[in-house]
Amino acid sequence: MPRSAKSREEELRQILIDAIEVQLAAFKAGISFWREWVEKTSEFVTSATNSLSNLNSEDQETKDVLLEVVDAARESIRAMTELPRHTATRFIEELDELKKKQKSKGRKTRPKAAQAQKSTKPPRGAGRAGKKKSPARPRRAGRVKA
Repeated sequence: MPRSAKSREEELRQILIDAIEVQLAAFKAGISFWREWVEKTSEFVTSATNSLSNLNSEDQETKDVLLEVVDAARESIRAMTELPRHTATRFIEELDELKKKQKSKGRKTRPKAAQAQKSTKPPRGAGRAGKKKSPARPRRAGRVKA
């Protein structure tokens, strides 16, 4: 039995809204990635500039200044390698926030495709006699390890 045009239209509208919300969460996470990248790079440049200017102005040993610059570079690279994990965490937090907003507004989440389409067909594998159904694979939580 076909669904009414209004319910189909509302379902499509909800799918588009969900897709846009996910896209905006991805943009926010991307912006935070580049903002943090610029901050860490600026910190390194400032530190290296200060160390090199100290070398020119004072009688400091070159070896010590170079070690300071190398340490600053090492710290900067370490911070850069953490950026993707931080970005993924922010993206997941944005999605969780969207989910909370949807629940607080009383808006139910979009049903899964299998539940949304009512079919008169028997489920897959129902015609197989004597075969045991294998247990479902556990779903991944989608969380980033801290």
